[in-house]
Parts: sequence; structure tokens; C-alpha cells
Amino acid sequence: GALKVLKVILGYDYLWNNIRVLGGAYGCMSLFMRTGEAYLVTYRDPHINNSIKVFDASAAYVKKFDVDRRDMTKFIIGTVSDMDTPLNPKAEGLRSLSAFMGNIDQNDVQKERDEVINCTAKDIRALAPYLEDIMKENNLCVVGSEEKINDNKKLFKKVINLL
Repeated sequence: GALKVLKVILGYDYLWNNIRVLGGAYGCMSLFMRTGEAYLVTYRDPHINNSIKVFDASAAYVKKFDVDRRDMTKFIIGTVSDMDTPLNPKAEGLRSLSAFMGNIDQNDVQKERDEVINCTAKDIRALAPYLEDIMKENNLCVVGSEEKINDNKKLFKKVINLL
């Protein structure tokens, strides 16, 4: 549950302000999955190197995360809003299939919902080591203009032309 709230916090605060507002990228996002997979993304980004530094500093941001009750409530409401988006029949079917394939039952869903609703800034700070581990993997993939990638060539182990 706290990871779902962290996604909203990063999306509406840390990544948004540092990558979109200050960095000029068109957008940014993150996702943390039940499988342990995670990603931090920026797109149409004119400053690849700076955005990577922002990603690398995300654990430090989370480690110091502290907001008042009102702001924490806003993040929780945003998270619940993502969870309770109305679905068309196809999307409902896909969610049900995913739950079935992932062996997720109603108790799991309710537990996650309770964790979201009861999430605190302390719970978010406890996720800092998780973000540190993600960034230690140093997995980086950039798809973009040849010029921008070549300008930042030193960041990559390998550069491949896809076209």
C-alpha cells in the first residue's frame, strides 16, 4: 500500500517538480509492482543527465520525506483515486485475469487498501532503502534522438541505433 502512495508522491511532487517543472521534460512517472519490478521514467526530456541525477537522489528525498496531515491526506486521496477509477468491461476483465494469474484475492486487495488509507510519512520514509536498491541496479534505457543520446554517450554501456 505504501508503494502505491509513494508512486503518487513521486509523480505529483518530487519527480514532477524536479524533472517536469525544473528540467523541462514533457513528463515523468514511476511504478512499483507486486513482483518487485519498478521503474522511474521521464519522456521527451531535454536533460537526460540531470534527470538521472534526480532519479539517483530519489531515495534521499524519501528518506527525509515529511508532510503535514493535510498533504498526506491529499496523497492518499490521489492514490485511492487511482485505485478506484471506473473501468469498462474489458478493463475489469483484464484486472480480474491479472488478479487470478497473480493469485491475488479479495483479502489481498483489502489489505492493500487499508495500507494505503493508513499510510503515514514514516511508512514512506521506510521505503528509502527500497529505492536505494532500485538505483543500485543501475539499469538505464534511453530511447531518444541520436543527437541527445550521443551528447550523453558516457552514461551508457552501449548505444544501439534502432532504425
